[in-house]
Amino acid sequence: MPTYREFREQVRRRKRKRAARRALIFVVVVAAVMAAAYGAIRLMGGLPGTDKSQSTAQSESVAQSTAQSQSTPESTPQSESTSQSQPAASLAAQGETAAWDTMQPLEKTLDQTVNSPDFRLLAVPENGQVDMKYFDRTAILGDSVSQGWNVFGTSDMKEHAFVCAYKNIGPSQVVNNEVADPGDGSGREPEAIFDTIINSNPKRLYILLGTNALVRNDDAAEQSYLAYYSQMLDKFREALGSEVAIYVQSVTPVRPGVSQPGLYRERIQRVNNELAKMAVEKGCYFINLHDVLADENGDLREDLAARDGVHLNENAYPLLRDYLTTHTVYNPENPYLEGSPYYKAAE
Repeated sequence: MPTYREFREQVRRRKRKRAARRALIFVVVVAAVMAAAYGAIRLMGGLPGTDKSQSTAQSESVAQSTAQSQSTPESTPQSESTSQSQPAASLAAQGETAAWDTMQPLEKTLDQTVNSPDFRLLAVPENGQVDMKYFDRTAILGDSVSQGWNVFGTSDMKEHAFVCAYKNIGPSQVVNNEVADPGDGSGREPEAIFDTIINSNPKRLYILLGTNALVRNDDAAEQSYLAYYSQMLDKFREALGSEVAIYVQSVTPVRPGVSQPGLYRERIQRVNNELAKMAVEKGCYFINLHDVLADENGDLREDLAARDGVHLNENAYPLLRDYLTTHTVYNPENPYLEGSPYYKAAE
């Protein structure tokens, strides 16, 4: 049997063991709490001090590199040098001196590139209706689709516009100023295409080309067409000046299953996206003829198609005329019809 002193010593040892266990548990709990707090701080944005200073330094480095890249513009192709003075959309402000109701040359900005274009969104919207005398100083350049203005008597466009439409041509024939026959209904002999347009001294130029150039179903033909189209716009801009409004019309839709392998809906839409992008970047205007010619699937409406499914029949041209008269860029000199938002009564 232990003595009193031995019993007291045993009690003290048991107390010390319990105290040690409590201290160990306390240390473990505190460590767990601190670890949880540390993780929460990291998730909420990092620790103060060194981490914050490091992120600040990284931000300053990124800002400096961005400023340097912005101060050094990318070089632009030489072919764009002729398009630095181009017509602006009438409602686009050009500095504090610009007037909202006047036509002015478009000053090319540092970056005028259009990414991922959709031709429907870049097209000229409905903007009041003009009288047909608006087309008295207008040249229409096109292929056999545009010859319908001269052939069919369902539209009075040929009484006003100077229609320069030639079979089997594309942008390359225009760039090379080839001689072509303007066809039936024009009353003219074969003529040099580019010179004929320039010598007509138009105030506006409407272009519709692409059906012939896209017949071949290969990438080389498509890229050649777009390259020549770009050169053509540059040549017209240089020769006509910045005051002449140039309207690029979309390649017209075709019926499903036409015999021409390169003319199908997806390709035409892809090319029109590129034409709309090109028009905007060169200070021209894009006209989306699909609004009036295409059905709900994006194909040429059956009631407007000729037998070959590519060309238009006589029913299409009055609709085209009405569409063109309601989709012009605003100009106070335009002869708007009464009832249009921009109509001004004669003084």
